[in-house]
Amino acid sequence: MRISGYLMAIISIFAGAIGWLIRRTEIATVFDPISGLAERGAMITILLIVLSVAVTALLFGLSFTVPKGRNLSTFTNAFGGSLFITIPLTLLGLVVLVLTGLEALSLLPDGMDGFAAVRLGGAALSGLCLMLTAVLGHRGINVALPATVPVFWLCAWLIVSHIDRAADPVLLGYVYNLFTKAALLLALYYIAGYAFRQHRPGRLMFASSTAIFFTGVTMGDNLDLYTRGTFLALAATVLIYQIALTKNLNYNDWKDIPYMERDM
Repeated sequence: MRISGYLMAIISIFAGAIGWLIRRTEIATVFDPISGLAERGAMITILLIVLSVAVTALLFGLSFTVPKGRNLSTFTNAFGGSLFITIPLTLLGLVVLVLTGLEALSLLPDGMDGFAAVRLGGAALSGLCLMLTAVLGHRGINVALPATVPVFWLCAWLIVSHIDRAADPVLLGYVYNLFTKAALLLALYYIAGYAFRQHRPGRLMFASSTAIFFTGVTMGDNLDLYTRGTFLALAATVLIYQIALTKNLNYNDWKDIPYMERDM
C-alpha cells in the first residue's frame, strides 16, 4: 500500500509548524518598527527561504510516487463515501461563510470599498459552494459549478491582494501571504478538476501539501482574525480532500492486486 499522500500531509503540517515559528521570529526581529523596512541578509530570513525551497522540492519529488488512480475519475469516487469526510467539509464551508459575514459587518460602519466588496462577495458565495460541494459530492450529484466558484474567488482575492500591496516596496512583508493564496488556488483547482473527470492526483497532493505548509508559515504574519480563520479553514479543507483521495487511491490500488497476492 502506498502512503505518499499521508506522508506529504504529515510533512506539510510539521514543516508548516516550524515555518510558523521561524516566520513569527522574523516578523518580530527583522522589520524596523518605524520605517517598516526589513533588515537585509538576516539569517532568520535566509533560514525560512531555505526551509521553503527544501519543503517544496521534497513535496514535489514525493508527488511523483502518488498512484495514478485512473479508475477514480469522478468526484464522488475520488472523495466521497464517508460522512466523516462530508460533515467536516460542510462545517469548514460554514466557517468561511460566517467569517465573511462577520468581516462584512465590521467594515460596514466605515464603508466598504469596491475591492473589499468583490472579495467578500466571492468569499460568501464560495463558503456556500464549499458546503454544497461536500454535500452533493457525497450523494453523487454533479458538483462542477459549486466546485469551481472557490477557484475563481481565490483568483480574485489574489489579484486584489497584489493590487493592494503593489506599491509596498517591502516584498518580504507579504510574499508568504501571496504564496498561500496561490497554493490554495491550485489545490482547489485540482480538486474541482475531478468534477470534470480531469484527475491529477499527484498535482493535487503537491498543491494541497504546499498550501498547508505556506498556511502554517503565514500564520506567523500579523493577520486579522477573519483572514487567519479563512486561511485555516481552507487549509483544513484541502487537507481533508487530500486524505480522502489518498484513502481511496490506496483502496483502489489494493483492489488491483490479484486475490492470492493480497496477504503476501
